[in-house]
Amino acid sequence: MNLAIPEALKPYAGRITDIDSHEHMPAQLWIEAFGEVARPIMEMTMEQQARNKNSSNVPGYVGDTAEISPQSLWFNKGPTAPGAVDLERRIEVMDMMAIDRQLLFPTSIGLWASVLYGAPKDGPLFKKFGAGTYDLAKRLFDAYAEWAVGVARDKRRIVPVAGIYGDTPEELTAMARRQIDRGFGAILMSSGRMPGDVSPAANALDPLYALLAEAKVPLNFHIGGELLFLGSSRWGQAEAFSGYKVSEETSLDPWRLSVLHLAPQNFVATMVTGGVFDRHPTLRVGVQEYTAHWIGPLARFLDLWHNNNHSIHDKQFSQGHSGKQLPMLPSEYINRNIRVSPFDFEPVDEYIEMYGLTDTYCFASDYPHVEGGKNPMGRFSSALERLGPATMEKFFVENGTWLLPVRSAAH
Repeated sequence: MNLAIPEALKPYAGRITDIDSHEHMPAQLWIEAFGEVARPIMEMTMEQQARNKNSSNVPGYVGDTAEISPQSLWFNKGPTAPGAVDLERRIEVMDMMAIDRQLLFPTSIGLWASVLYGAPKDGPLFKKFGAGTYDLAKRLFDAYAEWAVGVARDKRRIVPVAGIYGDTPEELTAMARRQIDRGFGAILMSSGRMPGDVSPAANALDPLYALLAEAKVPLNFHIGGELLFLGSSRWGQAEAFSGYKVSEETSLDPWRLSVLHLAPQNFVATMVTGGVFDRHPTLRVGVQEYTAHWIGPLARFLDLWHNNNHSIHDKQFSQGHSGKQLPMLPSEYINRNIRVSPFDFEPVDEYIEMYGLTDTYCFASDYPHVEGGKNPMGRFSSALERLGPATMEKFFVENGTWLLPVRSAAH
């Protein structure tokens, strides 16, 4: 088979891990696939003209028929890209991209579930769907999982991600256990919400974290629905930010792009400083499509606090009332437990030189979304090649296996 990868990556062909890809079913198929719960979102989507190739509104959609070839593979995007809908064809696409395994996030009603569940109450979605906005989100999560469970059972190289929600830690844990028992190999949770209405570092969440760690199921935070963390969408409602492109997942205005990482940054910083990874050393966490520029500075900043042993700060990052300082540096927990995907335009080689974290950064194609770029493997490999083959292998192969482990038959 002719591979759609640069020459520099051929030594890793067939072993590459991809921590962010998507199904991208057009809205015209949503009711057939997911049932009547999809109707209000489908109708809203079909009222909108296609803004770019990512648009889920595809009038006259004829099926997943686009050619799978090295010449066209990285240029076809959105619902009409090969393997966007037919996941048997996705395996062929992965073979041509030399990818072994990939996480599969939602684009259709599963993405809308995340967006609605994380929507501020003063925003346009609440104005449209009213007090039932969050309930609709939960029903969309459930309907998407009913569809995706078939993928979880039938595909070994494609690992679909199941969203979980809950008003208490017990509800979150019960839902995660159910999805794992159904065969899901990865869990998605909102980074903009307090999980189960408690801090991410609260001991009440330890049963959830222990469950995920024992099952080798990663907890993921993917772009979509993070504005609830800021409490309001009005921060960005200014004339200067109007008229910019809007993707399926977010607005591309300068304000949104400058703050979209804040919710997952807050969540993982709370976990690190609150000792979650000390209590659960094998807990796996992925952060996808929030950029990667923030994780290195966060690690350095947290290390500064950890190492500050002067006067009133001599117990910074201690574990609660015990006063026992975390035994590892925050950066060490981040490097061990957290994986982050950069966009292809980010200088990931410079990030590694400045901050280390060689185990943290991972390749992600974002296939078949436009944001994944037309040459992500080429751009990443060109940047990283000067750092040597060990760094290349970590980025393209080894680091992603933390989120894509081969799980035992018991799970």
